[in-house]
Amino acid sequence: MNLQKSITLLAVAAALAIVTIPASAQQLYRGSFTLPFEAQFGSTTIEPGQYTLVVEQALGQKLVRVYSQSNEVTPGVAMLTASGDRVRESDIAKLKFENINGVATLKSFEDGFLGESYNFFIPGKAKNGERSSNRGADSSVAVLVATR
Repeated sequence: MNLQKSITLLAVAAALAIVTIPASAQQLYRGSFTLPFEAQFGSTTIEPGQYTLVVEQALGQKLVRVYSQSNEVTPGVAMLTASGDRVRESDIAKLKFENINGVATLKSFEDGFLGESYNFFIPGKAKNGERSSNRGADSSVAVLVATR
């Protein structure tokens, strides 16, 4: 087989793998929330409003997606979760934000329904978890998520 055919077959196989991953994702949780303030979700800024939150699992990795309820057709923000902790199972789920330089930044999602907490990368944190010296004072706020 010549090199060009091999590259073409590899490209087709990779494309098929990428297309089938979302189709095989298992939805673990779906809820809705009202965000009363502008917030940073990873590298994306989210405006105040009504949102849907979905936790999915594919290939052993958990993914949190956030969609605007006014336009669920448009892809929302997708964030891979970092290590998480166990939390007490309950009917309460909440998003936790940390104030970094006056910007509410998503820190974690506590899913009482599944009894798990999902942590997210916070820009501006040093490797040891300490905030760099140019960051503002630490304060946090939680937003409740209603199960659908």
